[in-house]
Amino acid sequence: MTYNITYIQELIIDKIAGAISEEDDTILEHAIQNDPDVAKLWAEMQAVLTSNKAESFFNNLNEQQAWDKIEPKLKKVKPINTQQTGYIKWLSIAALLCITLSVVYYAIQKPVANTVAVKQTKKPAIELQMANGQHINLSDTSKRVINTPFAHLKKATNGLSYKLADAKAQNWSTLIVPPQLDYHIALSDGTQVWLNSASSLRFPFSFTGATREVYLTGEAFFKVAKNAAHPFIVHTSQTNVQVLGTEFNVNTYNPGTTTTSLIEGSVSATDTHSQKLLLKPGYQAVYTPITGFLKQPFDAATELAWMHGLYYFHNQKLRDISEVLERWFNLKVIFDDAGKANESFSGVIEKNKPIQVFIQNLKSSAGVEAIVKDDILHIK
Repeated sequence: MTYNITYIQELIIDKIAGAISEEDDTILEHAIQNDPDVAKLWAEMQAVLTSNKAESFFNNLNEQQAWDKIEPKLKKVKPINTQQTGYIKWLSIAALLCITLSVVYYAIQKPVANTVAVKQTKKPAIELQMANGQHINLSDTSKRVINTPFAHLKKATNGLSYKLADAKAQNWSTLIVPPQLDYHIALSDGTQVWLNSASSLRFPFSFTGATREVYLTGEAFFKVAKNAAHPFIVHTSQTNVQVLGTEFNVNTYNPGTTTTSLIEGSVSATDTHSQKLLLKPGYQAVYTPITGFLKQPFDAATELAWMHGLYYFHNQKLRDISEVLERWFNLKVIFDDAGKANESFSGVIEKNKPIQVFIQNLKSSAGVEAIVKDDILHIK
């Protein structure tokens, strides 16, 4: 089983502070009992936090100062769901505690290897497939700048940007984002594209024609640079979305269904039979070959939650939820009890937390048993 060391340390701190939830406590206890490295870390951190130096640190911890340092930063963030002030205040103290505790811990005890409780597996990589057949691993952090015959690529923590080597050559390339990961790219016209897990974007390094066209599989959010003389077109397997300059999300994950959700501006969606639908902000076009286009309102915070590593589901079948688990955690889902696939649930998946968090929530809220073995999630 793979455990993220930072997440385990946070759970240990919560447990010692008496602020751990029942679900998180179950996850931590399971990790302690089943992983010797986690058990060792738990024992060592317990010893440190009962030492005289640690006691002195906690006694001198100023709760109000911790809140004062974190509060201005929190005000700059627009949360999807509002939280109670008291809870956020506790998080601010915990954040400072995590930082300072690392100093206290490593000053008293000998360092624990950074690979504690982490299974060594090959990580998925984001790849750029060039027109000349070259494949570039964008997850490789050893190179920040890559020169190609078509463009000078610049990798940063927030994604990929580039400068053209030849502004007149299109040179189509494909950006492939595997399961677990997401990625951002800035195109030559200034358009910003955020790709969700298990998605791809085929694009030209330079837009040279009367239109700016790209091809999408999976899901992406587009913030299109305005250019009335050159419409921007997103092609999917079933629909084409044309805009001049706007913000919208396109989801093609579900076979046979394409959903276009408009945040700002206006878009025109057409299918392969030239059926057309105009959208206004706050509405989405859901297309299937059988029904054609259906227009309906949507909640932007829920629809775009994936950009914050969240997936909300309401009265959704576990079969459909499992598809998100496969994309976000890079594992296969098997229903040992076929009947469970059609049961409906409501809740949230957090991409940046271990799959055990979802499993425990599923068990505690609905009594559904699940276990991960050899990268396969078995739902019983």
